Amino acid sequence: MDIKKLHLVYFSPTGTTQSILRLAARSFSTEVVEHNLTDYAARKVQLEFGKDDFVLFGFPVYGGRVPETFRERMKDIKGRCTPAALIATYGNREYEDALLEMKNISEGNGFLPIGAAAIVTEHSVIRSIAAGRPDAKDRVFIEGFYSELKKKILAISSENFIAKLTVPGKKPYRRYMKLPMTPVATASCTACKLCVKRCPVGAIDAHNPRKTDRDKCIGCMRCVRICPKKARHLPKLKMAVGKFYLSSAERIRKEPEMYI
Repeated sequence: MDIKKLHLVYFSPTGTTQSILRLAARSFSTEVVEHNLTDYAARKVQLEFGKDDFVLFGFPVYGGRVPETFRERMKDIKGRCTPAALIATYGNREYEDALLEMKNISEGNGFLPIGAAAIVTEHSVIRSIAAGRPDAKDRVFIEGFYSELKKKILAISSENFIAKLTVPGKKPYRRYMKLPMTPVATASCTACKLCVKRCPVGAIDAHNPRKTDRDKCIGCMRCVRICPKKARHLPKLKMAVGKFYLSSAERIRKEPEMYI
């Protein structure tokens, strides 16, 4: 199969998923185009891809599911029998139904998933969990996954056939739970409004950046990561509860998995 362009379509509040998809540029000798669906303005983005495109979809796992924000933005991302691959990143707990859900979303939008992977990354909230990942071993795996995708694309060219991709997960999907992880601002906040501009869901007040709409906030931690004054964080009690809930994820090392 002759791929004219490689498209990276992703939701990546803390930048980790984005960095993993960008490793694909080393493996594919074709033009690479990025479509970042993270910013609030991306809620209006409409994209359409053809048979000569190859799309990599990347997203973090939220509670074993595809983030609701990414699901909503995927409604206007269409393919025309476009081959695609799915990459779920998660913080060493579980990815549960996320790959199956994304497979069903992409197929419903006209894409033909030919591969998928679940990659362990540093946890976005409790950063001591899977700290430093993806590490060197993970990157070898990621590059190997991209290599396998290239082989499968060539096989499509010779066989003119795309086998049905099988990934773990079950329906009905596990209940989508929105965690109460809304960051708060400290006295160090200078009201630079960078967090206002970069919040994926427009949850931070433009007139008073210290105020966050808890109903809108998705707990993605983007504002915490990008604040130049490190003036945003989770309250200590919520952080303690999060550590307790995820304590088992700190004790083991899970390895990435691929499905081709």
